[in-house]
Amino acid sequence: MTDAVMSVETVSDALFTCVYRWAHGKPMKASEVTEAIHQHREPATRYGALASRLGQLQAMTYEALCEAGFLDTDHVREIMARRLVVSELIGEAELNDWLRDIERVRRLFSEEQKPERKTRLPLSWGSQGYDVQQDFIIKHYLPSKSLCAIYGPSGSYKSFLAISWACHIAAGKTWSGNTVARGSVLYVVGEGGVGVPRRVKAWETVNGTLPKSICLVNRPVFPVRQSEVQEVLSAAKQVERETGMPVRLVVIDTLARCFGGNDENDARDMGAFIEGCDTIKQKTGATVLVVHHSGKDEAKGARGSSSFRAALDAEFHVKREGEARALILSCTKMKDSEEPERKAYDLRQVELYTDSDGENVASLVVHDTPRKAKDIDPDLVGVSRLSDNHMAVWQAIRSRTSKGESCTYAVIRDDLKATGIDIKHYPRWIDKLVKDGSIIQNGEILKPVSLREVGE
Repeated sequence: MTDAVMSVETVSDALFTCVYRWAHGKPMKASEVTEAIHQHREPATRYGALASRLGQLQAMTYEALCEAGFLDTDHVREIMARRLVVSELIGEAELNDWLRDIERVRRLFSEEQKPERKTRLPLSWGSQGYDVQQDFIIKHYLPSKSLCAIYGPSGSYKSFLAISWACHIAAGKTWSGNTVARGSVLYVVGEGGVGVPRRVKAWETVNGTLPKSICLVNRPVFPVRQSEVQEVLSAAKQVERETGMPVRLVVIDTLARCFGGNDENDARDMGAFIEGCDTIKQKTGATVLVVHHSGKDEAKGARGSSSFRAALDAEFHVKREGEARALILSCTKMKDSEEPERKAYDLRQVELYTDSDGENVASLVVHDTPRKAKDIDPDLVGVSRLSDNHMAVWQAIRSRTSKGESCTYAVIRDDLKATGIDIKHYPRWIDKLVKDGSIIQNGEILKPVSLREVGE
């Protein structure tokens, strides 16, 4: 009778799996051991006895397994001890037949034998890519495929600057002596009216007619809404088809008019706006430039949640130079390269046409020849008796710290010397900025302090 039972006994997948794991030094799964015991309930059979024994082994503590030699620093010795337990019950020959059953192993362990899924995240190792040059659509000012912003109070000429950048990119014409990556431009005219077309015409009058490569969207769009983002993407594709050039720049003028009635001060609402802008940037490969307003206290930066500035690759502050028809452009953030120097740019009035009442209609255009600004950096407003050298020191410190570079007393001194500044009175400049609270000196380490940071 026993011989008859043995002759028809078939090993279950559960028992085979447990034996395979055990014989290769791997932990058995409790669920599989339980199933093996269930499949081979008769302890008088070889497979029943084996399932029962495996159940006992699976219940052993870590210490007991080590003591019995089933867990050993010598892997070969460990495997021999484990396989001996099995071969004592079913024989060494049958155990080897099981372990060589490749088809069954593949069927039962196919999921475990699949290579680990590789991430889709862009990975690099260590310093790999350190020598990759930053791409720009306007060298030193607008990085390619980035999120940028220009901000300033009403009447600061910030939209005139945005138009100037857009037209230079559309024409492939250098701006302020900096090379430009030519391409199409999609300009969202959030505040409506005829101001933007007139500013484009003023630019054309001074610089020559633009090719058909700058397209105006004549209503606000709301990046916080997925449907609106899709419309921008469709518009960008249409512009590329009709111009034969990729869209290099998408201008959103202004954030306030394109925020969809949400709260600029709410980090979640601002996060949705940023996410929409990032989608536009990623899907089009263009730089997204947001025109934004400064807060009530201009020295504390752009209006709304600080999460917006944190997400930017580049940020610029624009203000009028006193009562003059000129703007002062200051870079307040440049994530991966040097900040361009703070400069002033004059605006010219251009006569466009005569209306039906016989009155001349004119607009302004930015003259992109830089000159020295006649006003101080907005982050140093309120600090008295500042010389150009004081501002040069502060800007050098801010530039280095913004990029996480070494910023020590000696390094800044060498930076100034390299630019041709006489550093004879350098210690006095540092002392004044420290006393005025514009920088912090901790031993050799220097750190800038702006009113914006104090306000946050």
